[in-house]
Amino acid sequence: MDRFIADLHIHSPFSRATSKKLMPRNLAAWAEVKGINLLATGDFTHPKWLEILENELEPVRDGLFQLKDRSNLHKEIPGMEHPLKGNVYFLLSAEISSIYKKNGKVRKIHNLVYVPSFDKAKVLNKRLARIGNIESDGRPILGLDAKDLLEMVLELDSKAYFIPAHIWTPWFSLFGSKSGFDSIEECFGELSQYIFALETGLSSDPEMNWMWSKLDRFFLVSNSDAHSGENLAREANIFQGEISYEGVFYALQGQGLSHKFLGTLEFYPEEGKYHLDGHRKCGVVLTPQETILRNGICPVCGKKLTVGVLHRVLALADRDKPKQPKNRPGYTSLIPLKEIIGEFLQVGSKSKKVHSFYLDLITKFGSELDILLKIPEDELGRISKPLQIAISRMRRGEVLRKPGFDGEYGQISLFTSKELKELKQGRFLFVNVDLENKKYTRDISKFQLDTPEDFKVLSNSYTLEQKQAISHPGPVLTIAGPGTGKTFTLLGRVFRLLKEGISPRHILVVTFTRKAALELKERLHSVLGEGVGMPCADTLHALAYDYWQKVHKEKPLILDEEGAKKLFAVSNPHLKSREIKESWEHLLLAREQRKKLNTTELEEQAERYINLKKDLNVVDYLDLLEFWLHELEVGNFVRPYTHILVDEIQDLSPLQLELIAHLAPEEGIGFFAIGDPKQAIYSFRGGVSNIEQYLKTIWPKLKILFLSKSYRSGQKILDVASCLFKEQKLEAVQKRKSKLYLLKAPSGMYESFWVADKVKELLGGTSHLEADLNGGELSPGDIAILVRFKALIEPFKQALKSRGIPYSVPEEEAFFKDSRIEIILKEVSKVLGLSPENDKGTSIVPEHILTEGPKGIKNFLKDIPPFDPLFWESKPFLALERLYEQEEGWLGVLNYIKLETELDLVRGKSQQVRIMTLHASKGLEFEAVFLPCLEDGIVPFVGVSKLFETEEVEPNAEEEEKRLFYVGITRARKYLFLSFAKTRKIYGKKLTLPSSRFLSLLNKNLFIIKQPQRQIKRKEKQNKLF
Repeated sequence: MDRFIADLHIHSPFSRATSKKLMPRNLAAWAEVKGINLLATGDFTHPKWLEILENELEPVRDGLFQLKDRSNLHKEIPGMEHPLKGNVYFLLSAEISSIYKKNGKVRKIHNLVYVPSFDKAKVLNKRLARIGNIESDGRPILGLDAKDLLEMVLELDSKAYFIPAHIWTPWFSLFGSKSGFDSIEECFGELSQYIFALETGLSSDPEMNWMWSKLDRFFLVSNSDAHSGENLAREANIFQGEISYEGVFYALQGQGLSHKFLGTLEFYPEEGKYHLDGHRKCGVVLTPQETILRNGICPVCGKKLTVGVLHRVLALADRDKPKQPKNRPGYTSLIPLKEIIGEFLQVGSKSKKVHSFYLDLITKFGSELDILLKIPEDELGRISKPLQIAISRMRRGEVLRKPGFDGEYGQISLFTSKELKELKQGRFLFVNVDLENKKYTRDISKFQLDTPEDFKVLSNSYTLEQKQAISHPGPVLTIAGPGTGKTFTLLGRVFRLLKEGISPRHILVVTFTRKAALELKERLHSVLGEGVGMPCADTLHALAYDYWQKVHKEKPLILDEEGAKKLFAVSNPHLKSREIKESWEHLLLAREQRKKLNTTELEEQAERYINLKKDLNVVDYLDLLEFWLHELEVGNFVRPYTHILVDEIQDLSPLQLELIAHLAPEEGIGFFAIGDPKQAIYSFRGGVSNIEQYLKTIWPKLKILFLSKSYRSGQKILDVASCLFKEQKLEAVQKRKSKLYLLKAPSGMYESFWVADKVKELLGGTSHLEADLNGGELSPGDIAILVRFKALIEPFKQALKSRGIPYSVPEEEAFFKDSRIEIILKEVSKVLGLSPENDKGTSIVPEHILTEGPKGIKNFLKDIPPFDPLFWESKPFLALERLYEQEEGWLGVLNYIKLETELDLVRGKSQQVRIMTLHASKGLEFEAVFLPCLEDGIVPFVGVSKLFETEEVEPNAEEEEKRLFYVGITRARKYLFLSFAKTRKIYGKKLTLPSSRFLSLLNKNLFIIKQPQRQIKRKEKQNKLF
């Protein structure tokens, strides 16, 4: 035989999710029907399967086996009457799953192993059995480094070999996006030279792999990875030469004298389950470019998207276009015959009608691969004209592609819907009809965002409203409600400016927090890539800090909020504690709002504070902004920006907005702001409540646009939120079913345990779930409990703890992260010889000073910059003193901090229910949100001192409290739980308050009302016994 076709990766009935009919005779029958000459056995690592193989196969050549009993083989295939010869050859193979940690990351990789005899298979199995359980699954899962597995195979026999399986699949593969490596060498190290072939997998083909030059030296094989006989030959390999184990072995190394690897038969990769990116559960499918633009986050659920094979290939690619390596064969793309038949018969490919038609073709023409590849088209036309047209189009590559994603197979079609309709009506089809591919155009070129063509691809992701906001010249204010794609639109405007040739240094993006700035920079960098100029993106405070440093040639020593307030108190020692608080708040608010102080007394207090700052050479955050604004007003700062983009505009104070106005070009051309006035919740920091009106006074020609489509919440949740504010109602893009609950609890304790039990149900932690809750679908990180102020958190912590549910609460930043504490610890490490190798210099603090502990350092450094008298009384330094005493020395301190730092990393990765304040939840989103403690006086909040006096809320404050409630509601995607209690304890005092006035604004018909009865109380008691 000059040529033979081999399928070298299949499974047995002992692997999970496989057909129980997959016995040797069944495999041989289907292989012959498909046109396979050489078939791997799969799963030789499973003892029972190996025993069956030994009993039913016999050796015929070195390393090859055939059936002992070939009689009546056609009966293995239902409905088949044509006799089968059973001449298929087998070789021993297995797939082994390795799950292990390497280079600080969990790796999950599947590898194929081939051995030349049963004896060698048994030796390897014996070794593997000492490492893990090889009997529970035909594809054993072992905690074995893939490199160590390769070494075991190489030591086993000189003709045993090893091929990494489906190398691009997101899970369980060499280069998989979820847990793979970025190179062969990273995985196999010095043993990489012994890897000579790679399996492309169903979702990629050789052309995609030709994008990466590092794969040029490997032969690329393709196999069916079949879990049933019918799926054999979905992909296969073509060899030249006589069928032999050694022939395959040497051909795949390019060393065969009489054997040669001729290429592969391929699935269209779009039909594979992981070709594009997406979320199957959410019905979201995206191209790699669209995924990058969305920062890898699903627009429906907010979780990370499953990154598909095409995306991962392009991420590692180093070529702009595919380039076939020299001396490497090509490939042929095919569609399974039953799928072709099912399409033109317009029935399912697994239907009896298709199966009968299929068997008739096999009886007449011999095998499926012969029909797909060799049989002349006119001969096929004598059987069926649609079959002739379909095969002709497939051979020419004229197909419609609907790519697979996130575990869902794609679909390759050969007829348009119009043609199928005509076919159903009995109208004649012409062979030369051209297919217009309207569903998906394949493009595997390396993408860059700095070309108009690529931007055109990306721009298809925007809604019409977003496109308008992106393209308007300005000044423009875009009102973007919760989940409407605010950051997505902001980034789109940046990309549009760059595409039009605007220099990155002329673009400024202002964010409200450093975290938002960092995330924005990361997203810009991920899209624009290395070596591309980046626009400036930061907070106004950070920008003002940089300018101060540039002008004064030194870094300012900045007081944090606590330090600034303490310095104000020191500068005004005659004031009582309550007077300090009131005066300080008035002073801050006046400065933020650019207003004059309203009393002479306050002016004098402020003057004393300013003078003390000068004496100590320190500044507060507002000093930075005020200095920069003054420099702009007198013309000392040359404005470099032609385009100003501002995120969360509604949170800025008049001081910050005045800065923006001076930075922006004349008449606001190039000014773009985005935010949501309904989420303006920082008036206590000077935030402007009516941003539209405020900006109109600066730029009368301001254009106001709206984004009205929300990708976050279900429509019911948006409808509830709209009860608070009637204007600009949001429309849910995803028609997901939302579930809303309202609990009227008898007490705060009842409420907290009710919340904990509902959380447990959502996690699937109870045996009896409410039918309407559909429990068990969420992880702890999908759930948040939002309260108005921190004193309300404790009961919910205790309730979750009692139910064994992991949770987290906001904590103050660790004291050892203070910049001056870091300096002290660095000097301590030097003296103890614990510094990194590149920082072994002499300490500025003598060793005898360190032996005196923190107090010795305090007396030695005193007010040497960046230290000052206030620092030695600050919380971070006092915490250091306490820790030094607790750990009995510096070594104990350093060990404690090292351990805490490592624990912080663990905590950061762990999934926990989040308990936080409403203010802290701004900008976050969750599948399920609990809003408890909804009593008047708490929401809206009258203040702790007034809470027990039942005072009325001021009108302005009430509006802001309503906006804060709106923020809480709109954090939820699917589940929303509201609750209030008849009585509760706060600060040890019992409170009896009516339900929040805001609840009366909501449409109660949207909620499932929960009002406990006596029997529910008994149930609660019973639950606590277990």
